[in-house]
Amino acid sequence: MTRVPGESIPRKILRDDAYAAARPRLAAQCGQALAAIHRMPPSCLPQEAVAEDPLRRWRDVLDLLGEPHPVFELALRRLAADRPPGTRRTVVHGDFRNGNLIVGPEGIRAVLDWELAHLGDPLEDLGWLCVKAWRFGSPLPVGGFGGYDELISSYERAGGHPVDRDALRWWETFGVLKWGVICVMQTMRHLRGGARSVELAAIGRRVCENEWDLLRMLGENPLPREPRKSHA
Repeated sequence: MTRVPGESIPRKILRDDAYAAARPRLAAQCGQALAAIHRMPPSCLPQEAVAEDPLRRWRDVLDLLGEPHPVFELALRRLAADRPPGTRRTVVHGDFRNGNLIVGPEGIRAVLDWELAHLGDPLEDLGWLCVKAWRFGSPLPVGGFGGYDELISSYERAGGHPVDRDALRWWETFGVLKWGVICVMQTMRHLRGGARSVELAAIGRRVCENEWDLLRMLGENPLPREPRKSHA
């Protein structure tokens, strides 16, 4: 292992003056990094890694928790009905987001937390990066530091396959659902004595935030197209 200096705390990356020059570059740099990750050979994954059905997996997790969450059930049904084809399978990082990046004044220096890497649809990574929780209060949809167009165009220029915006919206919605279920899981660890923790207990309040976000997203149109920038 090698130590990489830099910052990984999202609120500092999004607010500190030291990263003011980096912030406008981060969405495009994320696109470049993800295109590179998705070109990695599947042989770099553990031999036991197989492509799972993520929707089925998280539906099963929710069922095992034994907690009634009608919004999550609604989202699962809607996502199952509107599922994009998703014919590509690549290495997927699994937790590519603001908080798992080491950033310097010039931008991204390293990508952290590879333990969830698996074989799957590459748009899973792009959608997860856009989940509202990883914006940390910023109105900008990509990690709190950029827009969809910056991410998509950079990803495509760097060798990533063309991005279907409707499919990306599906994966972003799935990411909000997944994070909501994870919040329930973390809270149950505390309430059921698996790991007594004020932090885990506090994550329980995030469940309703994700339910609200899901209802909003399910009622909206597909991924909004941003106005083209003038180069005149």
